[in-house]
Amino acid sequence: MALVRLAQSDAGKTAELRVGDTVELRLPETRTSGYQWSLRLPEGVRLVVDEYVRGGVDHPARRSQGEGPPGKGGVRRLAFDVVDAGRHLIEAELARPWEDRPRRSVTFVVTATPNE
Repeated sequence: MALVRLAQSDAGKTAELRVGDTVELRLPETRTSGYQWSLRLPEGVRLVVDEYVRGGVDHPARRSQGEGPPGKGGVRRLAFDVVDAGRHLIEAELARPWEDRPRRSVTFVVTATPNE
């Protein structure tokens, strides 16, 4: 089993994985602006982690304190386990809940082969 890290810049590209691998997706998010990421996941992918990291800091001792001034953005960290073989589209939209259209839409393509 492997961990594959993806970022917003990887949208539209195909990540080649094996069933049982984990995908970590990190998307910039400024919650104080009202914009948050929402996801549409295929059946072959299971969400295992969904957290907001203030200031994008990964160290647990510093994560709760945040970095920078109030209102500074952070990172939405998502982790998925690939549970079925095939081509899977992970779709994400950055939007405010009260608006009709998203500010940004991105799609990540994951192709998973069975373990041998």
